[in-house]
Amino acid sequence: MAILGIDLGTTNSLAATWKDGKVLLVTDEHGQTLFPSVVSFLGEGGLVAGQEAKERMITHRADTVCSFKRFMGTDKKYCLGDTPYTPMELSAMVLERIRRNAEYFLAEEIEEAVITVPAYFNDKQRSDTKKAAKIAGLKVERLINEPSAAALAYRTEYGGEDATLLVFDFGGGTLDLSFVECFDNIIEIVAVTGDNYLGGDDIDRLIAEYFCRENGLTVPDAPENGVRTNNIRTQESGNGIRTDGMQNMQGAESNAEIFLTVAEYAALISGAEAAKRRLEQETETEIEAEVSGKRYHAKLNNDILFEICMPLFKKIRKLFLHILKDAGAHVSDLTDLVMVGGSSRLGVVKRFLTELLGKEPVVLGETDKVVAMGAGVYAGIRARREDIRDMLLTDVCPFTLGVEVWRGRGDMQSVLLPMIERNSTLPMSKHERLVTFSDYQSAIRIGIYQGEEYYAKDNLFLGELIIPVCPKPARQEGVDVYFTYDINGILYVEVVNSQNVREHILLCGQELSREELDRYQQEMQQLMIPPIMRRENQEILAELSEYYENSVGVRRGEIGWFINWFVEGLQSRRLHAVTRTVETAKKQLAAWKEREEHAEEELFDGELKRQLLEWNDELNEDWEE
Repeated sequence: MAILGIDLGTTNSLAATWKDGKVLLVTDEHGQTLFPSVVSFLGEGGLVAGQEAKERMITHRADTVCSFKRFMGTDKKYCLGDTPYTPMELSAMVLERIRRNAEYFLAEEIEEAVITVPAYFNDKQRSDTKKAAKIAGLKVERLINEPSAAALAYRTEYGGEDATLLVFDFGGGTLDLSFVECFDNIIEIVAVTGDNYLGGDDIDRLIAEYFCRENGLTVPDAPENGVRTNNIRTQESGNGIRTDGMQNMQGAESNAEIFLTVAEYAALISGAEAAKRRLEQETETEIEAEVSGKRYHAKLNNDILFEICMPLFKKIRKLFLHILKDAGAHVSDLTDLVMVGGSSRLGVVKRFLTELLGKEPVVLGETDKVVAMGAGVYAGIRARREDIRDMLLTDVCPFTLGVEVWRGRGDMQSVLLPMIERNSTLPMSKHERLVTFSDYQSAIRIGIYQGEEYYAKDNLFLGELIIPVCPKPARQEGVDVYFTYDINGILYVEVVNSQNVREHILLCGQELSREELDRYQQEMQQLMIPPIMRRENQEILAELSEYYENSVGVRRGEIGWFINWFVEGLQSRRLHAVTRTVETAKKQLAAWKEREEHAEEELFDGELKRQLLEWNDELNEDWEE
């Protein structure tokens, strides 16, 4: 049974799988790989997703929704007919159609999928993505970040030497940046950042703003069905919003503005997107739109588009500075800048990044398909395919995870105590001792949050645990709090009081059976064991200690230094540092053993060596008897 890799995109979605040693993109009945992430209401005919829905965006705009991925994890509702739908429910319709397409294409049933998400999706957004997959009939144990999938595609395409990459994933609705280190068969994500509300759709809206400014037009304040227009209006228009095809008379009387209807604005956005795409091949183009029966025009070229996009470029520059700081790196450390996502192929985007970084970016084939191809590679890894299974992808925690605490009696609000910092390599486990705040407290509440804000309430609330404690004066009683976060985005929190009473919570964004809960709990408890305490590494440490005991002088000092180096290496936050520490220690031990065996041979002449071997054989015979 095939495992499907799905790029659930803002504008388009794609699916892929690993077959016969390569990635295979899934096509629909028309031979198309791109599946529009659009849903439309057909009246009595129900709902339709994909290309048919996209074709209705202009003719039946009020009954069609798109770009709902931007609002995943929120309570936003889209009305289709008389029924409200959440972004999660709409995404489920897209995923269900993709699953059916894949089953027809591959001629086999699909039950499991790997789905990509923006690196900067929070826990709620990731949870809703898993719920959407479940509604669509798909089991999802692993979500992978979109730029991480792109790094997999890069490594599969180029392989070979060690590399340091910055993956620039610029899609229709989101922008993700990932700092990646590749060595041997390991792809390690070092740091991530991004903006879930910054993408190619915003370029379309900036072009629409330019068009309106050139022609003295005003767009609606609050278009229906999720067409976001904030930050693109060029003039104040009061509350005048024309939705019935007639100019708002009150607005006209006050400032003579010409308002677009929702349908006219949707058509303008479509025209802006088409003009943007034409500039990939042409030096200049024209935008045309009809408003109140009159046609308007505006010229557009790459120089104008570059200036139009400057507010967006400033945001991108800020994100670049952020990720380089988190990674502790400099632009000069980069081997390649890898561009993926449909919007990254725009000439103005490439021009800006080249000027910003001083190097030409690497474009992997068709940029809007790279993430799906990486998801297909990971599907092969998940399926344990012989030709890909040994590749290892690590990831990081995109947001800080912590608990709510009170710093002092003068505090007006509780603050967030970080437990697992953002960009910590996963899996990660941390421990903190927390004490009571008030005299004779009978219980401690552990509020669990995700985010970077100082005050706890300003972050995303994930859950809570309440555990009893012995009533004592403040700060004389406490609990031990353990946070464990795994590669699948599952958070396990355990709290233990002084009487060894334990409470725990498993946050994974999906409903689990009792058997699954028990399995995950056991796995998480294993992850709580730090590398230094794991059996394999304890055995290495024991061997090193034996060499130390049997040495003297300078030799003993050298081995002591190596033991310290080994212990410090196991405490690194970076997986590749831990991996290389263990590998180096094994190689060093093997070298010492080989040298000792050679030295032993030189201590004895041939006759004595023969006698010793005979004695050894006799001892073995006695043992066998």
